[in-house]
Amino acid sequence: MKIRTVVLAACILAAFTRVSADQPPPSTPQPAPAPRAATPSPATVQAPTPAPSPAAKIAAAAPAPRRAGQPVNIKVDVAVTDQRGAGAPLKKTVTLVVADAMGGRIRSSAESTGGFSMPLNVDAEPEILADSKVRLLLNLQYDLPTTTGAEERSLPTSVGNLRRTQLQENLSLILESGKSMVVAQSADPIGDRQVTVEVKATILR
Repeated sequence: MKIRTVVLAACILAAFTRVSADQPPPSTPQPAPAPRAATPSPATVQAPTPAPSPAAKIAAAAPAPRRAGQPVNIKVDVAVTDQRGAGAPLKKTVTLVVADAMGGRIRSSAESTGGFSMPLNVDAEPEILADSKVRLLLNLQYDLPTTTGAEERSLPTSVGNLRRTQLQENLSLILESGKSMVVAQSADPIGDRQVTVEVKATILR
């Protein structure tokens, strides 16, 4: 009986020893590797942008080429109406014919006995658009003549005699061919005079 017990205990001990030998020893935790710096690939490396040459700078700063106009003329009528109080209006009309996308100008001047030069100058640059419309750049310079005696008496005594008033208009307009449009109404800064500017652009086919 004792021999059987000893043999059984020896078998159990041998089996336990074999199981312990088959199991791997507990692993020791290893420290995490330090992150590696990303090395840019040759495809992602950008070469420095070369500085533009002086010729490229001049080409970039140059204005866009002027649009070639159509072989068509445009008639521009500028009517200036000078209304002085309740008196009859004084009307002056300037007409010029200009090619499409080109510029034209008229210079006229009168000189009074007092030595004052009173100009009536018009600069016009029309351009034909779609649907029979015209884009017009208009410059107008008009010096109002000397006031009459009645107008001078209506002015404040501190002003004195009014000799002339200058009017300058610089307008960008869109007009329909053949249709007049009132484009400006200006008042005299001192008296009761009003100046109205009416413009008509007609495409000549």
